[in-house]
Amino acid sequence: MDSASLYSQLREQFSYLTEDQFDNNEFFKYKGHWYDVAEFMRVDNNSPFHKKWDGYSSDSYFSGIVIKYGFDGNVIVGTYFS
Repeated sequence: MDSASLYSQLREQFSYLTEDQFDNNEFFKYKGHWYDVAEFMRVDNNSPFHKKWDGYSSDSYFSGIVIKYGFDGNVIVGTYFS
């Protein structure tokens, strides 16, 4: 996929973002779906994820996605179930 079509795909999916917001946000693909890092909740000390993860986004009451920033700038992604 070339960068122009990827840009178009992401702009369509995240059309609610202004151009400035879009340019400043970070996106990643996990299991075939694009995510915006800004949509994740920051993990605090009261969270069950606080020792290993930096953020989470719930898919349902019982499941969701967790993320951790790597030292190299990459995002490590996982799935949680409770």
